[in-house]
Amino acid sequence: MLLAITTTSGMAQGVIIYKSNGTQEKLPYVAVDSIIMYYADQTPVQITDPKPVDLGLPSGTLWADISVGASAPEEHGGYYAYGETEEKLTYSWSTYMCTSNGCGTSADPLFVDKLLTYTKVGTVILNAECNIAGTKYDVATQKWGESWVMPTANQFQELFDYCTREVVKINDVQCVEYTGPNGNTLIFPLNGGYKDGQDLKDADDYRHITRFWVADANGGMYLNMGGIATISYYNNSASASAYPEYRYYGKQVRPVMKQ
Repeated sequence: MLLAITTTSGMAQGVIIYKSNGTQEKLPYVAVDSIIMYYADQTPVQITDPKPVDLGLPSGTLWADISVGASAPEEHGGYYAYGETEEKLTYSWSTYMCTSNGCGTSADPLFVDKLLTYTKVGTVILNAECNIAGTKYDVATQKWGESWVMPTANQFQELFDYCTREVVKINDVQCVEYTGPNGNTLIFPLNGGYKDGQDLKDADDYRHITRFWVADANGGMYLNMGGIATISYYNNSASASAYPEYRYYGKQVRPVMKQ
């Protein structure tokens, strides 16, 4: 067993490593880059801190250089259901926080916490809206801290409207590179699709689609839908989807810095 203890007194800073053979080793903090915990049958995974990218967008939005769950810009990140913060084997209504019919009722945590709102005329649902940015349902905030949040549909649309795009290959991965007004670039891996059940969908679509959740959703009369943005590259076009999709789908999340 390996145990590392950090010392932070005014006299010294560093770690003491106690080894299973009874010996110990002291390392000053300047000699320690990072501490990665792992089990004997697993390979240690290097944790990569996300970095903000300033593209010179009118809103001043700073985009993360990687997706949640990824360790490099060209890597696909984790797949999460809308409002959930952990990956899972199966993405369905039976594994989601509420059933399809339970969305917008007391069985729906987003409705209970007043993040999902709507008006109703008779039996007709009108103006269903939801925004989970910065809440306990925001996977970016929960995984990376309060400085990071899920982007809105408008922030994705701004990215599409003000950046030029071209396909590039990074480590044999097909990506689309967005270049902002100031010349800085942002990489999104293509062919990520989304997850439904245990299957990865649309990964081989001719449009090279990767779908991302956005924090806000305008579902109109649909309470069981979340808002999405689609990163693709087909005839040099890209757009934010105006039509939401089922909340239980597994999609990736590319955060932005909280403004």
